[in-house]
Amino acid sequence: MNELIDKVSDLKESLDLNEEIIKLKEVNELIMKDKELLKDIEEYNRTNNEELKNKIINNKLFREYKHSEAECNFIILEINKRLKEISNKGKCS
Repeated sequence: MNELIDKVSDLKESLDLNEEIIKLKEVNELIMKDKELLKDIEEYNRTNNEELKNKIINNKLFREYKHSEAECNFIILEINKRLKEISNKGKCS
């Protein structure tokens, strides 16, 4: 059990140091400071206005966030793949 806890701890540390995770956090902080973008997102969530959607999508920070988010999703997929490989090793065929 301690070995599992150590491995999870190592994984967490590795993710905390991952360049894409760091970038996602930084871009998220910038977005939280961009009051106009936040206002537009909030209004879009209420109205589903296509013009507003296009304005949000064309925002540099928003595009940067979505790119970083996609990169982080690839990391998650890789982690899930490896966890599946580990769990399959313990099964009989």
